[in-house]
Order: sequence, then C-alpha cells, then structure tokens
Amino acid sequence: MTRPATRTDIENASLVLAKIATADQWAAKPDTAMAVTWAECFAVHNLQRDDLLAAVIALYADHTRDKSQRTLPSDVIRYGRRIRADRTEREKVQGAIDKTRLDASRRLIADCPICDPNGFIDTPDGKVTRCHHDRQVTA
Repeated sequence: MTRPATRTDIENASLVLAKIATADQWAAKPDTAMAVTWAECFAVHNLQRDDLLAAVIALYADHTRDKSQRTLPSDVIRYGRRIRADRTEREKVQGAIDKTRLDASRRLIADCPICDPNGFIDTPDGKVTRCHHDRQVTA
C-alpha cells in the first residue's frame, strides 16, 4: 500500500529537482506542483533524502545514460533503490553479522568501498566486472 506524500517528501523532491536543475541546464524549471508529483512518486518507494540526492549524482555521473532523454522520477527512483539496496546489504554484513564468521572473499566485499554487495564494479567502458579488492587504488 502506498502512503501519501508528506511535507518532508515534498521538501526532498524540491531538493532533488533543484539538484537536477544545477546538473542539467535543459531540465524543466522546478515548481511546487512538480515537487508534489515527484514526491508522490518517491513516496511509493519510501525513498529518503540521502538516497534521492545520491541517486541524482549517480544518474548524472553515469556515462552510459542517454543524455538526450529528460530525467524522470523513475530515473531517480531506479538509482535511489539501487543505492538503498547497496547500503542495506552493507549494513547487514557490517553490523548484524559477525565478520569473523564470513569467508575471506565475503569479508573483502563487505570492506570494499568501490564494489557492490555482490563484488562487482562498473568499468569506464560501461561494462560490469568482478572487483579485485587486492588491487584497489588509494589516493
């Protein structure tokens, strides 16, 4: 069952729309009605502010995305759900489970800041490959 958009949801949607407007000069000018509609879409998936704002960054940082298409709420939702799932999986592994009970490869994945919960990373050429945790580049 979906819940109605709250004032916080509308504020979050307004921030998302403002962030999109700063990243995309051709984005529609945000207004109150747009914020309400986007908030209703976000409320269906119960996405929170941090995940939504991170989703905008991930969306516009994705070099494989079709730049000619307008950004829709579903785009932000797709990235936001992926970010939330990744965070949730890491929290499960890092918090609820005793790491000493994990096998070595699973511990590497849990500790790796660059790969997803399954041990994969997106490469610059748009492909997905297994992360090599022992070859991480540090700045």
